[in-house]
Amino acid sequence: MTEETKIKSRTGGFMGIVGIFLGAAGIFCSYFFIFLHLDNIVSAETAAATECRLVSPFFIPLFAVIGILAGMIWLTAGVGFLQKKEWAYTIGVIAVVITLFSSFWPNIPAMESKAAVPGPWFLIFFPNLLVYFILVMKKGHEKKKKAWFGLVLGMAFILNFINGIAATTRMSNRLPEINPLIDNYAPASIYMLTMPTNMIASILFGITTIGIFLARNKEKVRIAGLAGAFLSISAGFPLAFYSMFIESGVPAFSMFILGPVVSLVAGIFIVSSKMWNKISG
Repeated sequence: MTEETKIKSRTGGFMGIVGIFLGAAGIFCSYFFIFLHLDNIVSAETAAATECRLVSPFFIPLFAVIGILAGMIWLTAGVGFLQKKEWAYTIGVIAVVITLFSSFWPNIPAMESKAAVPGPWFLIFFPNLLVYFILVMKKGHEKKKKAWFGLVLGMAFILNFINGIAATTRMSNRLPEINPLIDNYAPASIYMLTMPTNMIASILFGITTIGIFLARNKEKVRIAGLAGAFLSISAGFPLAFYSMFIESGVPAFSMFILGPVVSLVAGIFIVSSKMWNKISG
């Protein structure tokens, strides 16, 4: 955190109110959306025989738990801003990144099943996206290019985890003990291989997203970003190629391609120490 950030944190009344509001709203909505939509989503996916029907009962509540945790971190940041604590900015950055992560994916099964269109979790996502720019640019005095690059890193964080979820979904539906039409593990093998790799890549990008704003040693953050990019590329492109050209028998677009493409874009800026230092410095 820069000296300007420390000075700015001493007059954080507005961000304190915003942090407490986002925290309380995030916690309430995380509970409320589960009670209101989970059964409808799972029922609609089951009726439509979508692949997500096997994993949605696990992953949607998991993201709600992460959202509740993010809300509590936001409450802590809000109190810190109101009390003019220097650590409030650090906690706020962590809170907004985790909130954006937790409030994006649940909209996919909600809209895919047509149980809730548009996805209700966007009510959490978009206000936090706006506050992300306010927080890092106004409170943290970060340059616009760094804020946007942080958003690209955050997209890689989210999309790689989504690829991990999707791989888990497809793997589950292709296991012989679950699908009686399949008598071997070959159809599930590519998803078994890439599911953990994509999730590890996601975690590394999450560390990079937060670290680019908060870490003093940016080179260590760069190492995490490089590892995340290489993991995503090595797992994501084979997974997308298999999904688009082999599994269906005819060429078809696959959402699996988004994660490695965004990771490749981020990786181009990370692999060059000159560009990395120019953005992160």
